[in-house]
Amino acid sequence: MKLFLPTLFLLSNSITPSLANSINVVNNQRTNLSTKEYKLNILAKGLESKKDKISLHTHKDVGYVSIKEFLDSIAPIIKHDNVKHEYKNDKTTITLNSTSFSNLKVDFDYKTQDIIVSDNNIFMELLKDKERGEEKLNLEFKGVVNENPIKQFKFHLKDYGIEMLKDQNDVYLPIVLLNQIFLSDSNIQVYFNQDEVNIFRFAESLKDFRSIANLKMSKAGMQNTIPKNLKEFQYKYFSFLFDHYYGIKLNNKSYKEFFKKYESKILGSNDSHYLVTRKIIADLDDPHSAYVLDGYYNKMKDIQKEKIEKEPNKLRYDNWDHTLHLLAKLDPNKIEYQNNFISGDTSVISFKKFEETSAQHIEKSLKQAQEKGIENIIFNVTQNGGGFIGAAYEIMGFLTDKPFKVYNYNPLSKEQKVETIKSKYNKFNFNYYILTSPYSFSAGNIFPQIAKDNKVAKLIGYKTFGGASSIGYFILPTGDIIQLSTNNVFTSSKFRSLEFGVKPDVMLEGNVETNAKDLYEDNKLIDLIKKADKIPFGNDPDSTIIPSPTLPIKPDDKPNYSIKPQPILSKLIKNKNLKISKNDPTTLLIKLFEDNPDINFDQELRISLKDPNKAIIYLENNPEDKITINFSVVKEMNNKLNKTNQTRLILILVSSSLLAIIVLVSAIIIIKKYKNKK
Repeated sequence: MKLFLPTLFLLSNSITPSLANSINVVNNQRTNLSTKEYKLNILAKGLESKKDKISLHTHKDVGYVSIKEFLDSIAPIIKHDNVKHEYKNDKTTITLNSTSFSNLKVDFDYKTQDIIVSDNNIFMELLKDKERGEEKLNLEFKGVVNENPIKQFKFHLKDYGIEMLKDQNDVYLPIVLLNQIFLSDSNIQVYFNQDEVNIFRFAESLKDFRSIANLKMSKAGMQNTIPKNLKEFQYKYFSFLFDHYYGIKLNNKSYKEFFKKYESKILGSNDSHYLVTRKIIADLDDPHSAYVLDGYYNKMKDIQKEKIEKEPNKLRYDNWDHTLHLLAKLDPNKIEYQNNFISGDTSVISFKKFEETSAQHIEKSLKQAQEKGIENIIFNVTQNGGGFIGAAYEIMGFLTDKPFKVYNYNPLSKEQKVETIKSKYNKFNFNYYILTSPYSFSAGNIFPQIAKDNKVAKLIGYKTFGGASSIGYFILPTGDIIQLSTNNVFTSSKFRSLEFGVKPDVMLEGNVETNAKDLYEDNKLIDLIKKADKIPFGNDPDSTIIPSPTLPIKPDDKPNYSIKPQPILSKLIKNKNLKISKNDPTTLLIKLFEDNPDINFDQELRISLKDPNKAIIYLENNPEDKITINFSVVKEMNNKLNKTNQTRLILILVSSSLLAIIVLVSAIIIIKKYKNKK
C-alpha cells in the first residue's frame, strides 16, 4: 500500500511568480491548435531531464497536451526507449515493448472518443521504478496470475462530456487526465498549476510548506474567480475519476448521479469550489479517503478551518470510531505483542497495527509460548486499524511454511489476480485463531481473510469493519489532491470484495455494542476456539460484497460525535523538570500530574524514553504537540499524594537497540498532590 502522509498545511496563495511563456502555432488544413510553451520542472529528487519546456493547448480553459509531448515530458520516469508512438487515421497508438508481456498498447481513437487499453499491465511495465515498497521485507514474491482471460477495457469519454482533440500529428487530451491514465501506479506524477508543469514525488512535495509552495505557486493564486469552463471540467472529471479509479463501487453503475448534488457548489465561488471537495470526501464515509491538499486558485485564508458537515445518514466512519472507544475500555490486553496466557494451553497476542517490526515482536512471543508448551495462539486484531500489508505477509510465515496466495480484483480492468508469496519467517506449530471485531480495518481486515483462504487459521469474534483497497493520491483539475481507495482491491479466494468486512468462522452472540466484553472474556474465547475446531477450513458461504445490515451502534442509543477541543500539552505542562523516586514510566507520569495541576483530560498519552533522563510526551490523537520532560532520580522521596485523576496511558519505550512497546489502556492512576505546598 502507498505510504499514508500526515495532514498537510494549506498553501497561502499570495505568491505571484512572473513567467515568460513562448507561443507556437500548429497549422494544418483540418485542425488549427495553438500551443504555448510552459516551464517543465523536475521537483522529484534523483531525476534529470533534457527537456525543460512542455507545449500545452488551452481548450475551454483546460490545459491539453498531445500524447507524444506528454510521454516525452515524463521520459525520466518511464521506459521511453521502449515506447512507440504512431498516429494514423485520427488515432494515436502507443505500444510498449516488454519482455514480460505481449501486445501492450493503448489506442486513442478520436473518431469514437474512446481510449482502448489492451492490457492493464502496460501502465506498470511502462514505469522505470516498479518497487512496491515491500522488497526489503523477509518475503519472496513468487508470481502473479490473472484468472480473467479478457484483458482489454476502454474509457468512453463521451459518457462524461470530456473532449478528445486532434491535429495533423497527434491526439490531445487534458494533461490531468493523461497523468491519471499513465501514472496512476506511480508515486511520481505531473502537476499543472496554470503557470508551470511540475514532475514531483508525493512524499517529497507534500512534506512541508516550502515543498508545497514549489508545487503550487502560480499567478492563479491571485485570481478570485476560477474560469467557468475549468470548474465545469472539474465537475465532469469527478465522475470520470470515481467511475474508473475509485475502488468502492457499491451498487451504483456510475458516480455521475452521486455528483449531481454537488454541481452547484463545484460551479460556485472559489471558496465553495474547494470546500465542496472536502464535503465530497466526508460524504464518502470511507476511512481510507482523505482531503490531502487544496488547489492553487485564491480562496479564503483559513479555509482549512471551515467545519464540514457530512450527510446525517453517513454513519460508517462514526460507528467505526465509536467501536474503538468501546473496545479500548474493555480490552485487558494492554501490552502489545506480549503473551496473555488465558489458560494452560492458550495465549492471546494483541497488536493494534501492522508495522514493519510486527513480525519481529510476534516471533519473540511465539518462542516464549513454545517454551511454555502452549498449543493455541489467538491473534487479537479487534483494535487493529491496519497499517503495512507487507507486515501481514511476513506474519503468515509463522502460520505456514508454504507459499500462500493473496487475491485481488481490479474493478476497471476486471483483472482477477492471484499472487503467490512466501514469508521467510519460520513456522511455529500452533493452532492459530484470529479474533476480530467491527473495528478491524484495512490490513486488520485483509490479514484474517488471507489466513482463512489459505486454511491456516480460524476466525472468531465479530465481523470485521472492512477496508479492502490500497490507498492512492489523485490530482484534480484545479489542483486539489485527494486520497482514495484504489482499484487494487483485496478479495476472498472467490474474488468477493472485503470492503464491508469478513465474517468469522465462529460468531459471538449478539452485537459488539451490547456484548463487547465477550471478546475479552477468557472462558468465551476458549469456547470459541473449541467450536472453531469443529468447523472445516474453507467454510465461506456468505458474500461480503454489500455492507452488513447490522450497525455496531444501537439506533436508540447513538453516541455524541461532537468534536471536543484538543488539549494543548505545551500550555498544560509548565513544569518540565521533574524529580522522581525511581526511573519508572508510571512514577514519571504520576509526578508529571503532581507537579502540573492544570492537566485535566481523559485521553491516551504516549511517552517515549529515548535518553536515561529525558522523555518525550504527546497525546495519541495529536502527535505533533510534543513536549520534552527532563527528570532526575532522587532516592528516598516521600510523596504524599492527595488528589485523584484518571487517564489512559500508552507507553512506548524506545532504545537504540531494542523497541519495546508497552500499552496500558484505561489504567487508573491515582494522583495526589501535596496539601501544603510552598
